[in-house]
Amino acid sequence: MDRILINYGTEPQQFGHFYMPDQPVSSPLPVVMIVHGGFWRGEYHLNLGTGFAVDLARNGLAVWNVEYRRLGAGGGWREMSTDVVAALEAIAGPVAERSPVPLDLNRIRIVGHSAGGQLAVWLAGEPDLKVRPELVVSQAGALDLATAAERGRRIGYIEDLLGVPYEDDPDAYRSASPHHRIPVGVPVVCVHGAEDLQVPAKVSVRYSKAAAVAGDQVALHVVEGEDHFAFLDPDTECWTISRRALLSGGTQF
Repeated sequence: MDRILINYGTEPQQFGHFYMPDQPVSSPLPVVMIVHGGFWRGEYHLNLGTGFAVDLARNGLAVWNVEYRRLGAGGGWREMSTDVVAALEAIAGPVAERSPVPLDLNRIRIVGHSAGGQLAVWLAGEPDLKVRPELVVSQAGALDLATAAERGRRIGYIEDLLGVPYEDDPDAYRSASPHHRIPVGVPVVCVHGAEDLQVPAKVSVRYSKAAAVAGDQVALHVVEGEDHFAFLDPDTECWTISRRALLSGGTQF
């Protein structure tokens, strides 16, 4: 499948790959933005999302698989958060301008795996976006960056992300933590493998319960027998549930 390389900024990591269906298009397409995971570190790249991007495009969606500055590849939390906002808003700018097919800018969906899930749901809580998503799918998302620190537990990769210990800047932790930004006002689907050892499924369970209490639309799928990496395998239930949610645009709510 063909892809189009599009820059959404001037930094080397500010780019994405745009995919569209091979078949002719008669009406504007919904757009899915993919935010890859990898502990927010520079050794992981947007190719983690390529397989899912191709699958979604083959099923009739326009797909924007984005890269962003990461630890060791251009920046920390400030740069990452700036980049995912810019990448989302680029859908109405350079992405729409370069797209050979019309895009429905009222039907934008975001999906992120692991660290990308944190970024995706964090985006949903941003109040002043020029482009608003209609749905976010969190795949084993690291949705709580602050509770462990509030209880006195230090987690190295979160300290690396935020660049400061919790006690020195608790607000930085809470403002980056999707769980601490509830309600977000955007429907969220949480998909998580029950056997996940990297990000325990209880993170999504707790998020979903808190979001529902706060009045957000939220759906939770905990998949027995699947782990953190099931989202990279098209033969898994985690992949299938994620695809179904993104194709439906959240009509299960």
